[in-house]
Amino acid sequence: MNEQQKRDLNDIRKAAHERNQPQLQFLVKRLLQGMDYYVALSVPLERLHAYLPTFERDYPDETWVRQMIIAIGAFGTTPDDKIATIALEQQFQKPGAANYLKAVYDVVQAMQDKHTGEARIGFMASSIVNIIMAELVEAWYGTNPKAWAVVRENDYESKKAQLVAYTFWSDDQTAQRDTAAWLTIADSIEQKLTRLQKA
Repeated sequence: MNEQQKRDLNDIRKAAHERNQPQLQFLVKRLLQGMDYYVALSVPLERLHAYLPTFERDYPDETWVRQMIIAIGAFGTTPDDKIATIALEQQFQKPGAANYLKAVYDVVQAMQDKHTGEARIGFMASSIVNIIMAELVEAWYGTNPKAWAVVRENDYESKKAQLVAYTFWSDDQTAQRDTAAWLTIADSIEQKLTRLQKA
């Protein structure tokens, strides 16, 4: 692990406490760029796998998600991106499900040779952002169904929807979960970089 990576990890932890989303995304992307491709890919994959039981609880018939994540993690198989693309067009109503499927889609895109190396890292970073958002949305809106109903109307210009979104994002527990999630990402990256250094 070089000095720049150490500084970036410290800055991620600082940004996590400040909930500085643009800075978090920038730093994570830069750190992923300095890692072996499959090691970098394992960072979002860990979160995707951890959230899988929550997704399967709500959508037990969507077995393709588990099959895809296991195939990527165990064999490094590049999946056909048509399935994940079609899934994005479907209506998954439960809180967090749409964000989760976007995170799956992003990982699938990160494995496609048609994208540049920089774009593939960008998809990995986007996957991390979306899986964290899935966790936050599921945790808060899952216990606030009336607020979720307002959000599901997709009327983002309404004052009611804006108030709900603000209430969700500024909630103390949401803030704690958000910070904790990014700190876990920083820990995961640090462990992987340290392991590579010792190898």
